[in-house]
Amino acid sequence: MKTLNLTFKTSGKSTMTVTLANPRGSLTREEVNTAAAKLIPVLVTRSGAEVTELEKVTISTTTTEELE
Repeated sequence: MKTLNLTFKTSGKSTMTVTLANPRGSLTREEVNTAAAKLIPVLVTRSGAEVTELEKVTISTTTTEELE
């Protein structure tokens, strides 16, 4: 399974990560930046800090194996 991880800086000097499952394979950083810019004005941390900017974008791939 793949996940897209968007890490944002906050006004509280911390970070906030938004994780989205199954990102499109052809996704570009420019597309992510455009979408993140639309999210920033509406994101707030649990402690009330506002999100200020996109810091890092990663894609994580995990595999799951069932033990028998």
